[in-house]
Amino acid sequence: MAGLYLYVPKEKVEDIISCGLKLSEWYDREMTLPQIGTNRKVLKTFLNPRDDSDKFSNPDYQCVRLEVNPEYCLVGDSVLYELGLTNPSLMERYESTVTPLADYRFGTFFIPEVLVLTSVLPDSIEVSGKAMDIPILYESSMALYLSNTLDRHEEKWKDSGNHLLYSYYVYLESKGRVVRYDDISHGNAVFFYKDSPRYAVVKIPEEGKFIDE
Repeated sequence: MAGLYLYVPKEKVEDIISCGLKLSEWYDREMTLPQIGTNRKVLKTFLNPRDDSDKFSNPDYQCVRLEVNPEYCLVGDSVLYELGLTNPSLMERYESTVTPLADYRFGTFFIPEVLVLTSVLPDSIEVSGKAMDIPILYESSMALYLSNTLDRHEEKWKDSGNHLLYSYYVYLESKGRVVRYDDISHGNAVFFYKDSPRYAVVKIPEEGKFIDE
């Protein structure tokens, strides 16, 4: 069984614990996907309670933990879905990347949403607090995604994040926050902050070795 998280209005908690979550009542949307065929109602849940950042700190909502058979769960990229609501090509991209939960690799999506295709019985629901009874192995899906992205960058470039720092300081330069001086002979760029004595030195990426492939 998969442990999933959902935030519900506090006044509904008692009913949910007693009666469960009926898909017909709690569904988030209706979708037609290659993985499920015809139009189906889906309940949107999360792999980590911190992934629903808006409701995580909202005192009007209570987090509940659901135990669901992975066969009834799909994982999608919620960022792509939100963009796809106004961009059909991105919605197609979202739909093409939806993955069965059993095949999902943690850290693949920035904020993964788990689409549950079934109602959840009362004995598969428990109330959770911010200090979860069952340990969460990672801070949030976003943190795991960013960590994986940084690891892939380092595995490819082995530059201790130099490309990323260079891009960051070039961005600060475009905003007028720093002044840049290049030491071409040694391949270094020095960025001096305008509002403090701080400065940073990074290597200038070699021509043709800056854009990730």
